[in-house]
Amino acid sequence: MLGALGCQGRCGGAGSAPAAPGALTEAERRALPGAIVFLSERAGQKDVWRVTPDGQEARITSAPEDEYPGPPSPEGRSLLVVASGEANGRVFQQLRVQPLDGGPAVALHPPRTRARNASWGPDGTWLVAESDAQGFSDVVRVRPTADAVDTRLTHVKEGCFEPAVSPDGREVACVCSGEGDPEVYVYRADGTGEPRRITTFYLEDRTPQWSPDGKWLLFVSNRERRERVYLVRPDGSDLRVLSGEGFAGDEREPAFSPDSQRVAYVARHPDGKSRIWVADVAGGTPVALTDGAHRDDMPAWSPDGKALVFVSEREGDTDLYLMRPDGTGQTRLTTAKGADWLPRWFVPR
Repeated sequence: MLGALGCQGRCGGAGSAPAAPGALTEAERRALPGAIVFLSERAGQKDVWRVTPDGQEARITSAPEDEYPGPPSPEGRSLLVVASGEANGRVFQQLRVQPLDGGPAVALHPPRTRARNASWGPDGTWLVAESDAQGFSDVVRVRPTADAVDTRLTHVKEGCFEPAVSPDGREVACVCSGEGDPEVYVYRADGTGEPRRITTFYLEDRTPQWSPDGKWLLFVSNRERRERVYLVRPDGSDLRVLSGEGFAGDEREPAFSPDSQRVAYVARHPDGKSRIWVADVAGGTPVALTDGAHRDDMPAWSPDGKALVFVSEREGDTDLYLMRPDGTGQTRLTTAKGADWLPRWFVPR
């Protein structure tokens, strides 16, 4: 279902035309669960839209400010949105909870602060975010209600960034710069105790994320003087490069599969083109999913692990595409004029 907003813009989809040779079949697309929210510039500004795997689209936001999709809530019925604009001569980034049935958004902070990079607690009653309301940049815990009150989890003068809640909700991984360069730390989600430092290196470690089973953390680092994706246990042990010796360009945008066994990631080349790869967490040689002849990036797994959505410029515009986890069945999903990017898959429950 498209919710209360109904069809706005193009509301076609698979089934209106035969699938292209080698593409996902209509039956495969209809069998994929949930829908995908994404950022679109088709209306002349940055808005959030949604699309089902068979191509049915609806516009989610249309505020005066640019709005970027954040993570869907655990029950899949609302979405964190970052609105970016200017108030009283100051640029702001405001977190909003946007119901996916078309209801009004709830602003979590007044438009005078920067709040972004949010991550939900597993029960959907709280979240963490990066905020400058009380310092240069703190990780704060907040309830998803109007005029919510932030609880600071970090107190680092140089700033903490990019928080990610563990699957069990007990811990928050983030990046802090208190030692002069960004390192990965883990804090207790209730704000008690001392943080646990995970990485120790003089270059940048950033964008930590948990595996769905909570057994691993991923992060991106330039410690080899190039961007690479690393795996580490939440206690700091077993640190290693995800792709082993298979480096094929600056690595970024890693995404765990739902079963925690694989990671899709992007390798970007000096010519501006990029390629999507998948690597087994257990090790082995990474497998290229796209051919590297275009710019393909931002992979996101379907909740059942049977497909990936990604962004590509292969047909002249920036659009969303689907493919199977082995790289076959690459299928264009959005076709409207204007860039479509930053996909996030969700399933309402």
